[in-house]
Amino acid sequence: MAGSSLDIQQALANALTAVPGLRVADHLPEQINPPMAVIQLQSVTYHRAMKGGMSAWEYVVTGIGGRMADRAAQIQLDGWMSYDGAYSIRAAIEDDRTLAGVCDTLIVTDMVAVRPLTMGDAAYVTCEFNVTVYA
Repeated sequence: MAGSSLDIQQALANALTAVPGLRVADHLPEQINPPMAVIQLQSVTYHRAMKGGMSAWEYVVTGIGGRMADRAAQIQLDGWMSYDGAYSIRAAIEDDRTLAGVCDTLIVTDMVAVRPLTMGDAAYVTCEFNVTVYA
């Protein structure tokens, strides 16, 4: 099964709509409107199966909370980083590991960073999840 990057990104975006109140962009938006998640392709590894039948697509899902100084934004990130629960980004993505048939399987490997994101005069708090999609 070989999905396109756009198919996979849209399917990831669809999965993330399960997180209450989270806006999702399947591409880098011109304007940040938190709380939101942004999905970006990082790399593709080919030849993961015989005759090039499977590729590993590496995505980063960046959760963008409110302003850095806002305690509610920090609390929001805690829910997104949870292993399970209604606000868990990992649980929402892994709920259907085939993304409705777009891929063979996937895994959210880790949450790697909590850091600031500065846009204009505003600094937001973010967290980044690595997702490996096999298609």
